[in-house]
Amino acid sequence: MNPVEIAIQTMAGYRATLDLARWAEANGVVALAAADHYLTSSDKTSDPALDQLTVLAAVAAGTSTLGLATLVSPITFRHPAVLLKQAVSLDEISGGRFCLGVGTGWMEPEHSFFGIEFPAEADRFDRLEEALGYLRAALDRGSPGFRGRYYNLAPFDVQPRPANLRLIVGGTGGRRTPTLAGRFADEFNAYPGKADLAGRVDLARAAAAEAGREPGDLIISTAFPVVAGGADAEYREALSAFAERRGKTPRAVEADLTGVGIPHGTPGRLREGIASLAATGVSRIYLQVGRADSPGVKRSVEVFLEAAS
Repeated sequence: MNPVEIAIQTMAGYRATLDLARWAEANGVVALAAADHYLTSSDKTSDPALDQLTVLAAVAAGTSTLGLATLVSPITFRHPAVLLKQAVSLDEISGGRFCLGVGTGWMEPEHSFFGIEFPAEADRFDRLEEALGYLRAALDRGSPGFRGRYYNLAPFDVQPRPANLRLIVGGTGGRRTPTLAGRFADEFNAYPGKADLAGRVDLARAAAAEAGREPGDLIISTAFPVVAGGADAEYREALSAFAERRGKTPRAVEADLTGVGIPHGTPGRLREGIASLAATGVSRIYLQVGRADSPGVKRSVEVFLEAAS
């Protein structure tokens, strides 16, 4: 089995995120990704939610080796020019450690609450395709420019040039998401179980080849909630806490995780699940830890790191 890197995904305030990032940097976690939302969830409008690109800029200044990313930034929130400039700024602040994740956006309530347009799904995919074309054109040296239905970029050399800015395309779509990832992205982030994962990976790599890109260069990653323990008792405690947050029974949560192929449990079971994902081409797992200061977050990640080593 090829090594599988462990990263984390969170959404929290600056101080909690920086604390988690520094811990991650010291403990073998390769990257920290922020969930770019204006609400923590569709039914928790009173929870505090900061602009996560701003948080990442502060975290970038407070760390030195940890990779940073958004998973993912909805194209509905920002014009691609704004995303570009924010990403290039983060690339400079971090010394080339930032990956810009882009997606269609999915949480309709956060759009309606803030008065942000939320087009139909097909329209959002069209906008995403154009935004990716715009971003790639802007990142090409001597940019050829871009003209589309929604977005236009004049042909000029956009400055400053980023040192190492990479693009991630992420989402649950079974056809257009992997195709766009293959055409434009450096990394394809695919949630397990929503559709055949191996088939989506194959589709992304085929799209890369058709676009004249090297399919093997496309990083395949996935993201899912972490429910783990070093021994059965510790796992059962983590499972019960997770189930309570979800308003479900532990048995129902286990069935859900098993049904979509999400590794969970003690290190032996985790190794089996990680190996299964690696067989589809996954080389990086983003563990969704919820809020960075949630109890048990660091311990659960430690168990996963042990299983992946």
